[in-house]
Amino acid sequence: MTRSFASSLIFLLAAGAAAAQEKPADPAAGREFALKVCGNCHVVEKGQTPILRPPAPSFSSIVARRDFDEAQLRRFLSTPHGNLGRARKMPNPELADFEIDKVAAYLAQLKSGRRAKAPEAGGEKK
Repeated sequence: MTRSFASSLIFLLAAGAAAAQEKPADPAAGREFALKVCGNCHVVEKGQTPILRPPAPSFSSIVARRDFDEAQLRRFLSTPHGNLGRARKMPNPELADFEIDKVAAYLAQLKSGRRAKAPEAGGEKK
């Protein structure tokens, strides 16, 4: 492999990774992820019944808070939550950045009043 070919290959891989990171997270994917990961404790959407009793705050009540913003949500989801008190302490979900992006995109959509579309059954059309 020549040095210029190797350099070009590294550049293309880095550019592809950067482009993938710049793509905004899909709120529908965030909804699906939240139902699977957060739905045991939180009411992610109407009609859903979490197993935690009483349930943790619903996503709709979280986005309705005056102090809700995406930066605060990202900090909260990426750090331990020891300041909530022993009885009401949310465990650190230990989410990867791309998972936090999904949840943040879904909650931002809820905040705006729009609804995430569920993915079509059978996967994507080609």
